[in-house]
Amino acid sequence: MAQETHCSGELQVLPCQKSKVPMTPGLSELLSPRLHNKQSIFSRSISPPKPGEKVYRLSQEQIAKIRSMRGAVVDLHPGMGGVAPEKLIHLIKNEGVLLTSLDYMLTRGCNFECVWCFANSGPKEKDFLPFALLKKTTEEAAELGVRLFILTGGEPLVYRDPALGPGDGRGSHFFKVVEMIRGVYKGKPFEPKILTFDDVALINRQVADRFAANGVGLCTKGDTMHAELQDFKVNQVGAFKRMQEGYQNLIGAGYGKDPKLRLVVNSVLDHTTFDGMVDLHMWVMKNGFDHSIVPIHFCGAAENEDQEEGVFSPHVFVLYHLLSRIDSKIFGMEWEPWAAFSYNKTCNRNRSGLHIRANGDITSCSESPGKGETERYTFGNIFQDGFSLKALAHGERLKNYREEFAKGFGTYVCNPEVCDLYANDLCLGGCAVRSAYSKINYSTGLIEKNPNIHNYSEHREDPLCPSWTVLALKQGILRPGLLESIHARLLENAKGIDPADFPFLGEEAMMAHAVKN
Repeated sequence: MAQETHCSGELQVLPCQKSKVPMTPGLSELLSPRLHNKQSIFSRSISPPKPGEKVYRLSQEQIAKIRSMRGAVVDLHPGMGGVAPEKLIHLIKNEGVLLTSLDYMLTRGCNFECVWCFANSGPKEKDFLPFALLKKTTEEAAELGVRLFILTGGEPLVYRDPALGPGDGRGSHFFKVVEMIRGVYKGKPFEPKILTFDDVALINRQVADRFAANGVGLCTKGDTMHAELQDFKVNQVGAFKRMQEGYQNLIGAGYGKDPKLRLVVNSVLDHTTFDGMVDLHMWVMKNGFDHSIVPIHFCGAAENEDQEEGVFSPHVFVLYHLLSRIDSKIFGMEWEPWAAFSYNKTCNRNRSGLHIRANGDITSCSESPGKGETERYTFGNIFQDGFSLKALAHGERLKNYREEFAKGFGTYVCNPEVCDLYANDLCLGGCAVRSAYSKINYSTGLIEKNPNIHNYSEHREDPLCPSWTVLALKQGILRPGLLESIHARLLENAKGIDPADFPFLGEEAMMAHAVKN
């Protein structure tokens, strides 16, 4: 399952193919909500913080609490979000580990046809990484000290290398890769974590049991509890039903119950899924899973109506505040909404990991700008004669890139001088991909397409971070009543909670965790 929120380099999105899902009155209504009518959400242009002014000032207790949550488990929430950043920094600086994680985009083949798929995946796509090359690369990775492998696609379960023969059931070649990684690390001083993205629809009970037996952590697809809307998103009739059956098989295998079997539901947040996100969150939490929410931005087929009517920083700000209150009151989980991702589990890939695409290109992230847009973020190709992962890891190009990325902070919110998340290595600017393809309009507060994709590593500012709303509130420029109207809309459409338990607390209360300059 490739996350369907970005386009990257030569991996362009699929054209808007004719939908295979019949348009019904109910589906039409779900596809046409208007969240803001393209109105400016600022009364005047936002200004950079003054010298010494902060958006977030965190106490040592708050920093420790975030680190504790970040370091409690390893999962895909997002990227390497479950790994405590200081652990990665320690491995690199003190133990000489040059590469902590490695992503394999096993195949571009997929059982779904998501219109916004950044990886150009689909049933007819043939690109894949040969098993022999995967084994060679994994052996080098073990020598480099790689701790985490992420297997993705496309849909990893459709991965097939003819050289491996016919296989022995659904996903058999995928599990050969898992077993190969385990075998390479046998006898090593540490056992690697293996995680995978998956769209769930192909997971029968046998596959679920094999996932569990191999201790594979999962990041699964789930955008909405509306069956028709989910079918439309992946362009297949009956997809939601098959996905729900897959989840039940995973539950039967222990996911959601056994703390060693991690499952994170990955949800795209856009103008069609926003209204139902609270009910989806309730379903996720009640099943013992974790919830990763990815706000959509300018990319591919989302560049027109889907983004112009899409979500912006205030929507993320209000949603995360409400979900944190729900988690505290109903599920006993305490967290405060600061970063661009739920639970403040921001991505660590660019500081220590690499991604290998199905065409062999090596980048820092599955969604980073690639060839066709820039050569800057592609570090080699494993199909090249004489390619060596160890040589790349020891080379100056990767070292220089990481140094560049660490210094590529912005001016307004994604900056160590104004944000203590950044200053304490808890966030390096949210999602770098969003910074590359989208930017905030300083006059209106809305998001627009970013013409400078090199903001991926330079002057990086995530336009969907809640901190933009915090800064706007501090400067008194946010449209009056906007946050309350967003909160009311969420409650109106949430069927799984009692609205009386979660009244709007007011802007001042929602700002209580932000710094008082």
